[in-house]
Order: sequence, then C-alpha cells, then structure tokens
Amino acid sequence: MTVFPRLVALAWLAYFASGDRVISQLAAARAGQPPLHVEAALSSGASDAPARLRIDLHPDLGMRVADDRGGRWIVQRGRVLAGTTVPAPVWLPDLEILALRQESSLRDWLGAAGIEISANELARCGDGDCYVLGTRQSLAQLWVDKNALQVRRLVLPGRAPLELEEWRAFDRIQFPARIELASEGGTATLAVESVVPAPSLAASDFSSTWVQASPAVPAR
Repeated sequence: MTVFPRLVALAWLAYFASGDRVISQLAAARAGQPPLHVEAALSSGASDAPARLRIDLHPDLGMRVADDRGGRWIVQRGRVLAGTTVPAPVWLPDLEILALRQESSLRDWLGAAGIEISANELARCGDGDCYVLGTRQSLAQLWVDKNALQVRRLVLPGRAPLELEEWRAFDRIQFPARIELASEGGTATLAVESVVPAPSLAASDFSSTWVQASPAVPAR
C-alpha cells in the first residue's frame, strides 16, 4: 500500500467506529444517568389517543406509561408485559432504548430487537452523520448521532419508525424534545415538556398490579 492510500485508510478508521465501539461509547456517555420521568403532550389522529403521557424510564426495570384517560402500560426489552390494552396502541412509543446505560443491557436489547451490531454504516441524519447499526438495508436499524451519541431513529419490523429529534437539555438531562411515530394511519407526535430524575422506583412499580391500580385523581 502506498503512503497516500494508507493515510486515507487510517483517517477513515479514525472517523468510523465499529458497531461494538458505538455501543461502548453510548454506554460511557450515559454512565451515571438516573432513571427518568418524562411529561409530554401527544398529538395524534387516532380516536383512542390521549392528550398527555407520563413516562418513567428505568435502566433495569423498563418503561411504564400512564395517560390522562386512565391507560397504563409496562414495556420491558421491547415487550408489553402488561397494559390496559394489549397490544399497546400504535401511538405509544417504546423509549426504553433511551434509558439503558450498561453495555450488556444495550447489547441484550439490540439482540432482542434483531439489530445486528456487527453490521454498521454511516448515513446523513439532519445536518450531521449517524451510525446506522444494522445498516439501512436491514429491517431492524438503530441510528445514533456520530458526534453527540444520541439515538435519532429506530426502525423495527412491524412497527412504525421512531424518530427522535430536537435533542436538548431538560434539567441538565439530554433528551429529544420531539418524538414521532409515522405509520400508515398517520403520525403521532410527542412534544416533551419536562424530563427529570424519576422518584424511587421498585419492581412492583413495573408490574401488572400497578397497571390494574386506579390512577390517582389529580389535585385541583
């Protein structure tokens, strides 16, 4: 190999990270991130769609969602473990990937989702570049911003693509301000209003008992 092609190859390796390295970097960027409590407004043309969602994201226990119509759901590793309606409604996004902070948990989640970590490529996303784990040719893809290490897009078989945009700091926690699920039935948009550390959560808070409990009546 001549000097110039070798320099080009070295520059490319410095620019491009393997899928394994992307996962390691993502886990490192989230080290110390607490479980999250998210408040958001929902806009959707679906007749059963509520106006507001409250979402708790825990790195070990999964995701729980409560809406302003009394609906409740528990999601763990991509599966709806319990819910007011099963399967979950089309307007309900699975945001568990945003809470996972250990490399092993990320690998387990990606494996269960069918995303091939060893298959990785670069693609434009907005004004920058994203690593596309699984590659754009796969039915299962995870798009991660190359520089900010933010999840920007999730594509899974049989589900509407999940777009995570307008990342910003909520109480010093980086989180997407706009989340979209675009399906044949229309687009559901989540406008995130606040993200704070979640209160103390236990396994019982992510159980069918919590789903079946009557929601607390908001104070007037």
